[in-house]
Amino acid sequence: MSFIRTLIALPVFVIVVVLAFINNEFTKFTIAPFNISITVSLSVLIIALFFIGYIVGRLDGYVANAPLRSKLRQNRKDNKVLNKRHEQLHKEHEKLSANFSNLQENFEHIKLKEREQTKTKLKNLFTFKKD
Repeated sequence: MSFIRTLIALPVFVIVVVLAFINNEFTKFTIAPFNISITVSLSVLIIALFFIGYIVGRLDGYVANAPLRSKLRQNRKDNKVLNKRHEQLHKEHEKLSANFSNLQENFEHIKLKEREQTKTKLKNLFTFKKD
């Protein structure tokens, strides 16, 4: 975006400067309510009005984007809160995964014991006791 802005602003600036230096005459301005007369060079006037317009335009853009900036700040705050919550949930998930794997190992161990017990019971069932 900055590159495109530069591509547009640079030729406009050059045109304004060339126009200002071509018009090197003096002009007289009268401020009506105060009856004040000012004689100014057109080149100075053109450059001054160009920069005043540039500053006013930048201020207008800054004010126009104020709601977007406030929304961006709010989204950043929300993002921080959500990142913290995500980290908490990730830690809880790791703990639960570790607990689940321990429970699964215990379950497998208990199943093996039960199989051995049933084998020994069946074995004892079919064996003859000697007196």
